[in-house]
Amino acid sequence: MVTWLLLSEIFPPAVRGRAFAFTSCFNWAANLLVTFTFLNCIDAIGLSGMFLLYGMAAVAAAVFFFFMLPETKGKTLEQIDKELRSNKFYHSEECCCIISWRNTSPQYQRVHCQVSPSG
Repeated sequence: MVTWLLLSEIFPPAVRGRAFAFTSCFNWAANLLVTFTFLNCIDAIGLSGMFLLYGMAAVAAAVFFFFMLPETKGKTLEQIDKELRSNKFYHSEECCCIISWRNTSPQYQRVHCQVSPSG
């Protein structure tokens, strides 16, 4: 549920449709991977170990969401877009400088594609 809510808010309007489609495909691919590997992992680490692994992944995701995602309650999409463009989350002390090594740009990068006619 969190995934679908986040996807509708974090992408700028110009690329929202394409970005949502890409991330939806990635989400379904991850679901497919879990489906295909579940029984093999149960054989390797047992049922309780598998659910412990799922629980640890859920806790890691919750920590990530808590520290890295901005509050969007009561804000318009334009305000959220402006806040995400300000790039302040990569330089805040709240995130414990986990991703300060990333080379990020304060603006979204638009990709221009030109198709040349084949001769």
